[in-house]
Amino acid sequence: MNGPSVAFLLPEFVNQKSAQRRQFLDRLNAAVACKSIVLLDSNEENEDNWSNLMIVRFAHIKLFGESFRLGLSAALDLGAEKIVTFEGYSAENAGWFTDYLNGGNLIETGKRNFREMLVTEVANLLSFGNSYNNFSFNRILTNQAAGLLKDTKLNSKSFLVESINILNTHGIPTTEIIREEYGKDNKRINLVEMAESIVRSFNKTSINYSLISSFSYLVNLLMVYVSLSLGFFYPVAVLLGGEISGLSNFIVNEKINFRNKGLLSSAYRFGKFNAFILAVVAFDIFMISIISKYLLAFGRTDFSIISTFSIVVVSAVSLFFTNKIIWGKGNHQKVFL
Repeated sequence: MNGPSVAFLLPEFVNQKSAQRRQFLDRLNAAVACKSIVLLDSNEENEDNWSNLMIVRFAHIKLFGESFRLGLSAALDLGAEKIVTFEGYSAENAGWFTDYLNGGNLIETGKRNFREMLVTEVANLLSFGNSYNNFSFNRILTNQAAGLLKDTKLNSKSFLVESINILNTHGIPTTEIIREEYGKDNKRINLVEMAESIVRSFNKTSINYSLISSFSYLVNLLMVYVSLSLGFFYPVAVLLGGEISGLSNFIVNEKINFRNKGLLSSAYRFGKFNAFILAVVAFDIFMISIISKYLLAFGRTDFSIISTFSIVVVSAVSLFFTNKIIWGKGNHQKVFL
């Protein structure tokens, strides 16, 4: 099933009770087919007790991120091609990986709790990701992925979110196995960790996207107001502003920010993008008509305020769908079981 190129990384293993550590290693020893590397930070385990495990110890560090990076570096130094980590060190979770070692980078997870859902969705929005749940630590990492993560400054549980974003940014695909029945340890995150995870979801691409979108928004406002001052009918003004700002947004993002190549692929994305822009414009016009219908009397100033409010709301709504439909990276595959 797995050869000596597979390493099992057990950070914070020393924090488990002695009986639990023995039970976990007993089940792990039974799950592997040949001599396999086990990296842990406990000095009590004797490898003579487990015929299929070659135990390698590394220093225990209180900060989980540093301990994790140290273990990754040790596994890579030993020539590991795959590195397996565990959500919890219960005996039931010791063999979770047995069906997945022939694949690439993989996460096994279950249903999200509310906090995990909130952080994952916001992180996906900010980083153009596509994960279901960033927080499970049942993972298989290739040496390529491990080589990237060992050089980061990941700490606390926020590294779970950031690690997926790093792989996504570098175009390294991952697969997420999502199980409806998930009996693994449920790690909850506190509010500080939630905020840290979201903040660390920002990357260079998302910052550039924010700047480009802000510029496009100003272009949209300018074109709408100029068109209205020239006497254009409101729907025409909105359509003109949306098309011009959308075209500039697409070109700059497609070729400069995301650096996408290929004429046909860009044309296909532009077709989706333009269709989406037209839908947004139609929604904007619909909102204005509804608002105007229930305001019996409003002057030009009130109309400008309503128009600005409408554009802000529509822009906020469209941001989510644009990220998902147009710019979201497809490096993360989700499989529901």
